[in-house]
Amino acid sequence: MSSGKGSAHEGGIREPMLVKWPGKIKPNSVVDQQVIIEDFYPTILEMAGIKNYETVQKVDGVSFLPTLSGNTSGVTRPLFWHYPNEWRPSGPGIGASSSTRVGDWKFIYYYNDSSMELFNIKEDIGETRNLVKEQPEKARELAKILSDYLRKVEAQIPSRKDTGEQIAYPDGILNTYKS
Repeated sequence: MSSGKGSAHEGGIREPMLVKWPGKIKPNSVVDQQVIIEDFYPTILEMAGIKNYETVQKVDGVSFLPTLSGNTSGVTRPLFWHYPNEWRPSGPGIGASSSTRVGDWKFIYYYNDSSMELFNIKEDIGETRNLVKEQPEKARELAKILSDYLRKVEAQIPSRKDTGEQIAYPDGILNTYKS
């Protein structure tokens, strides 16, 4: 892993999860299903048998109870991380950014300089080879998925300090991107 806490790289967002649920989960089982923190709330509600609940805000996650119950067919869906602020010194994957992971692919967009990274995590878990130029169609695909999500949830997007102008979404600048 190329970085640590606070990074959009795997060292900052990839965590193993251990679950013990006697009588429900087969001991020593291993599942390679991706989940994200937003998935815990709907999973716990489903575990508790709560079906008709009301919340103040929309529930973003998806229950992973089927995975815990042995259904490992898992649906691959985009996962999103949005950190539009600076909070730490520099390093790989650190800085105001938004990113998405879809299957084996991860796309990261940095607000500070509009740079982008594309990695195939299965082939390069250390995120040492930025594939934006080699895989421009895949980069455009993930940039659109990420941009559509940010617009849908009305995510706060940073503005340029000198002009006050909002920084562009990744799909708006990808065609002019130079790494």
